[in-house]
Amino acid sequence: MLKSDILLLKSKTARVGSRLACLFVAFLSAMPSAAGQQLVMSPFPTPDAIAANDTTTTNLEVSGFNGTVSLSCQVTPAANPQPTCTPSPASHESPFGANINVNGNLAAPGLYTFTVTATAAGTAPVMAQQNLSILAVAPSFNIQVTTPVSPGSVHAGNGGQGTITVTPVNGYSSPGGNAGVALSCSTITPLVTTTSNALPPVCSFTYAPNTQGVVVNGSANTATITITTFGPITTGAVAQKKSTFYALWLPLPMLALIGLGAAAGRKRARKAWGLLALFVVGGSFILVPACGTNSGTNTTTPNGTTPNNSYTFTVMGVDANGTTSSNTAGPGGKTAGAPTVTLTVN
Repeated sequence: MLKSDILLLKSKTARVGSRLACLFVAFLSAMPSAAGQQLVMSPFPTPDAIAANDTTTTNLEVSGFNGTVSLSCQVTPAANPQPTCTPSPASHESPFGANINVNGNLAAPGLYTFTVTATAAGTAPVMAQQNLSILAVAPSFNIQVTTPVSPGSVHAGNGGQGTITVTPVNGYSSPGGNAGVALSCSTITPLVTTTSNALPPVCSFTYAPNTQGVVVNGSANTATITITTFGPITTGAVAQKKSTFYALWLPLPMLALIGLGAAAGRKRARKAWGLLALFVVGGSFILVPACGTNSGTNTTTPNGTTPNNSYTFTVMGVDANGTTSSNTAGPGGKTAGAPTVTLTVN
């Protein structure tokens, strides 16, 4: 081969190699850089622990990926039941922010690790981790008014009834055998100033036979609430049922005298005695109602009456161990407060 041909071949080989090198560099630059991929999880809110029946949320920032990124979350160590974590959104175009929603799910107390993994086509998975403690929760119970007091409006001296349901929380079971959860009305609004003629309504509870409270063993149970008011008391009618019968005997002596006079007198005298007899009989029938049953009634208010108003009672519960209903938090708590019942006196 001539020297010129060798030089030409070397020149062509160099040009081909240079083109291949450029293509390789372009391919590498088109691939996403693993060093640029970022998956940053924000710390859980302080304190970094939740109750087993509670939830919390942390944030995640995803960047450096090309295309759509999918998120998944796992919890370790394994437990039964297991805390759960859910990314939202589960996938999105990078860059984006996501929430990691964590649920204690009544898991056993302990320290758990939440691992979020981000994956995208053509890239290696990237992970981020956070630790969170699950705290133990004490068994308790909730109180709920399942049937409002009925009738809701009454006259003084009457009352109404409703239904209260006690529901176990976190595996609660009432102690003390048949003692159960004792219910009470802790407050009443508006207040009634006790005077000789004004008494507030009162509430009472009726439980299942042979129990002194609502017995709760793994399932909900109920009690009946009764609201009682004070008003006029009817002492009865003034009745004389037999007096009508005796009243019919009153004109008989007079009629006997009239009969004797008529027998002894003449014809004109008999007519006069007859008219007198009619007068006596008619008068006796007029007097009969006065001697009969009295349709009126007597009423008294020996203990006073409940003033007209709309009364609201707050219902509470406590068991033999001193555990109170968990839904009794006031404003600012996690619940709307203890349940109430209302009765209007008109």
